[in-house]
Amino acid sequence: MKAKSFKLLLVATTCFSMFVGCNGREGSNTYSFMQLNDTLYVHDTLMIMPNGEYVYNIPCKVVNIHQEKEGKSLLFIWLHGGVHDRQRHDLLDTNPNDCPNHLDCCAADDSVLNYLQQKGIKAIALFPICHKVENTNCVIWRDCYGDIMRMIRDRVDKGIVDPKRIYLAGSSDGGAGTWDYLQISEHIFAAAMPMSCSNPRRTAIPVYFFNTQAEPDCTQEVNSLNLQGCNIEYRHSPARWHGRDDIEVTQVFLDKFFSNIKK
Repeated sequence: MKAKSFKLLLVATTCFSMFVGCNGREGSNTYSFMQLNDTLYVHDTLMIMPNGEYVYNIPCKVVNIHQEKEGKSLLFIWLHGGVHDRQRHDLLDTNPNDCPNHLDCCAADDSVLNYLQQKGIKAIALFPICHKVENTNCVIWRDCYGDIMRMIRDRVDKGIVDPKRIYLAGSSDGGAGTWDYLQISEHIFAAAMPMSCSNPRRTAIPVYFFNTQAEPDCTQEVNSLNLQGCNIEYRHSPARWHGRDDIEVTQVFLDKFFSNIKK
């Protein structure tokens, strides 16, 4: 096995990224991983946060935005796609052409991150990687549920994150994972955005659901769920390719999405 490491670029003075991988530390701007035959073998993730060190079983890219501001951070979590066929993708590759839309949210524009920075919002964005060494044949976001919930809970318990402003989004397999997480723990999130997926479920929180020509039109299912008291805003775009429904994520849309605050 050959260990590699890459530098992450500073996005701006008020918005910077770090990747916490094998023996990574939150506060560093490097990450490392081990690769063998296109399969990622990721070990513990060590995050250094106020008042403690925390170890998780999955790597996670962390983006801190406007941390110089007072108060607690909004928390945004992005679940990448390409999970079920991840052995054909290097999810840690820094070349966006090799793995578009898998690790970065909403395509190359990083529109969510740009929005938070331009609006002057104090925020933390987590980009976990769904990978379990002990389950290499069938990996889904449910496998990583415990670690991601711990990442959320640890930041809430330490007063870093506002528990009323936690937002979940994902595309493709990440969109399916978003529906799964809402089914398990919808009470944690203020709003969610599953994209390029199907199979909507009952939920009490606002959900903004988009899909494309690769997925079935879920209008009938969504209408049925809304009649049961759900609040799902849905758009099916049959002319768009899988993974390209993120064009819906405009500044006007994000104003509405992040205006949701958990009661």
